[in-house]
Amino acid sequence: MIPTKKISHMLIEYADPLIEELPDGYSKNELESILKLCAGIWNACVLDQWHKTTKNVDAVRHHIAQTDPMTIAIIEALIARKKALFGLDPRAITNECVVIKNGEFIVRAEARLDVEHMDIVGGVH
Repeated sequence: MIPTKKISHMLIEYADPLIEELPDGYSKNELESILKLCAGIWNACVLDQWHKTTKNVDAVRHHIAQTDPMTIAIIEALIARKKALFGLDPRAITNECVVIKNGEFIVRAEARLDVEHMDIVGGVH
């Protein structure tokens, strides 16, 4: 079954541990950077789910292998978080952005789904 919660809300929930670490008064760019990182990791997990592979998550791991241990730990935690808490959501996230409306940050995002990998009852096969 395809989740009905807005993908922008899912992205905020997924990224929440990193958002909580931002300093008070963080900027739109700081929030947007975290959301883009989280959407990228989310999408690597989703693409692997769609195509029954690990090549996308493996590529992320390979890309960050030369970075500092803290970055590696954050990426691994995001991969584990997607699988454990959001694993049933087969949607990819695109066009994520932050806009300011009435002095508040509003997160926008679009959901994408690979319908070729959907079964008749709406699940991913």
